[in-house]
Amino acid sequence: MIVVTYNSRNDIEASLEQLSTGEGIEVVVVDNASSDGTQVLLQDLHGRGLIDQLVLSPSNDGFAKAVNEGIRRSVGRDIFLLNPDAQIDGKGVESLRDAIRADSSIGIIAPLVESGPTVAVMAAGRQPTLWPLFTHFTGLARAFPRWKLMRGRHLFMRHHSRDRQDVEWVSGCALYVSERAVKEVGLLSERWFMYGEDIEFAHRVLKAGFRVVVTPEVKATHLIGSSVNKAGGRVSTMWAENTYDYYVREFGAGPVRRTIWRIIFSAGLVSRALLFRVRGLRKPELRGEYRGRAERFERFAWSVWRKGHDGV
Repeated sequence: MIVVTYNSRNDIEASLEQLSTGEGIEVVVVDNASSDGTQVLLQDLHGRGLIDQLVLSPSNDGFAKAVNEGIRRSVGRDIFLLNPDAQIDGKGVESLRDAIRADSSIGIIAPLVESGPTVAVMAAGRQPTLWPLFTHFTGLARAFPRWKLMRGRHLFMRHHSRDRQDVEWVSGCALYVSERAVKEVGLLSERWFMYGEDIEFAHRVLKAGFRVVVTPEVKATHLIGSSVNKAGGRVSTMWAENTYDYYVREFGAGPVRRTIWRIIFSAGLVSRALLFRVRGLRKPELRGEYRGRAERFERFAWSVWRKGHDGV
């Protein structure tokens, strides 16, 4: 079990206490130079036995580097990644462990991650190539959820959360990796400070001949984006920028495909921003909340067009 913390004082204790219900779970926590008292709390949790190995980094070098450091220090057979603002009980982790060890074809298995009633999509889906991006943002994926050809960047909770699914990526907020997959594909890519490393890792696992699976038999909760929203600034657009960078780099997209990708991505997000602004006009009591959501989508949309950001 690898957990990377950064200013996670309000989340980490509850997350680790949930894990204490399981057996045989080694907990390795790597802190990325928190400044909010997280490190003091972690030392206390370490003393209480909720953390097996604690690494207090003097600098914040990004999520993937911290995960890789945790993997190197772990003595466990498999690896389970968990965000500090995500929660899963120890029995759930045991179930994931049992499932992945019972089927050698599975390289990654993830729980069904629930992020509240306002989040309609799963933290899983298809790689961010042109067609899945197009079906997602045009609404085709939502209109024809049972057609595999139409499945988009994200699967929808309403239609795809009842059965175990083979997917092309799962979120790094909660994913279990088999020992064989780790040995075969190695560590996470450190190309990005944060975001992008989970879809790139899943793609390598698939190319190595393993399956990537999400199962509703085990559930986790995730306070999606809470730490990023607090951070603001450039970090708040890294998801969009790094997804574009990954697409260009991994799939060898030339100028034409880059432009088409940007248009689909930006148009889809701007349309969602406009929808929230209209909702704000209709519901004045929620205008501030809707405006905030609209502005966030707009930042994502324009960030992939930033000068000098060519994804290479």
